[in-house]
Amino acid sequence: MYCSRLSVLKELLNEADIEKIEKYFSSLIGSAKNSITVSKVVEATNISANLVIKVLTKCKEHGLLDVAYSIRCPNCGMLIKKVHTLTEIPDKPFECYNCEEEVEIQSEFIEVIYSLVDDDCVFIEGQQNDSDTSARSVAPENSMAQIFQAGGINEYLFQPTDDQYSDLSNLYSRVVTASEKKEKGDTLEHLTAELFNLCTAFNAAGIRTSTNQIDCFVRNKIYLDYGILRNIGARFYIECKNENATPSGSYISKLHSIISTTNASSNGECIKFGIIVSKKSAPKTFKAQAVKYYLLQKIVIIAICCKEIEQLIDQKGNLLELIERKATEIMVDSTSDLVQAGLYDI
Repeated sequence: MYCSRLSVLKELLNEADIEKIEKYFSSLIGSAKNSITVSKVVEATNISANLVIKVLTKCKEHGLLDVAYSIRCPNCGMLIKKVHTLTEIPDKPFECYNCEEEVEIQSEFIEVIYSLVDDDCVFIEGQQNDSDTSARSVAPENSMAQIFQAGGINEYLFQPTDDQYSDLSNLYSRVVTASEKKEKGDTLEHLTAELFNLCTAFNAAGIRTSTNQIDCFVRNKIYLDYGILRNIGARFYIECKNENATPSGSYISKLHSIISTTNASSNGECIKFGIIVSKKSAPKTFKAQAVKYYLLQKIVIIAICCKEIEQLIDQKGNLLELIERKATEIMVDSTSDLVQAGLYDI
């Protein structure tokens, strides 16, 4: 019978495979406890790589494993840097100390390494002692790119707990019941900031610039040219409108103007993404305007209404999945329902 702490894997594996996972964990001693990779688990258990990725991610979520990210030089294979959070990954290219080539961080060259959380460890046998610090390439199945493909980058970066969804529900109730103008604005801005702060990649807060009040400024802390992060860029603006009327087309025009002004003053594409969060759904004319702005300037502006936020909270949905779907609808000028087409869950 497998350890009770591994019962969290029952939705992924049968009992025989869970016992294989426990046997592997139990065999690790010394540095081997701190160098668990997808390929090693696959070799030891004969479970598919995609399933092992989900198993290790689940173990991390439930405190059985810690995770680290080893950045290797794509030219010489030397281990350049090891970090313990995605936000510590360097945000600019840098020189490899071994081959002196400039290294631009890509998910294919980041190795995801797990380690047992050894608090009176329940996996006590211990046989294997393995540590690998040699120069080598990253095995595809161990790369961050493969982790993202198997489980989805959106799921990896947005994993609120039940308590956090409950807190969001309480905040949403305040948005709905707010009556005074200032209270309406404040409650929606607070909910929006809290929602976006639950994503590992984001820091969100209201700020003032020399010319505008930004209801919610979101900083993307993770420098990875992958998935929706590629479209969002390093930072973006959110405007919140808690009004009973359908938001007018002037709202998207104003947000586009603020973004364009910011970009002009920074001599570059400082902002390339924006969101309007409103109580009511955006009018049908919104999409045509958004597509025009994307075609002209590659600026993506999407709209999210309170009903969609309520659905996300009630169904414990994924914020990044919602953002990616809406951004895709703008960038490809889709006339199809991408949820009904089976491409997205929310």
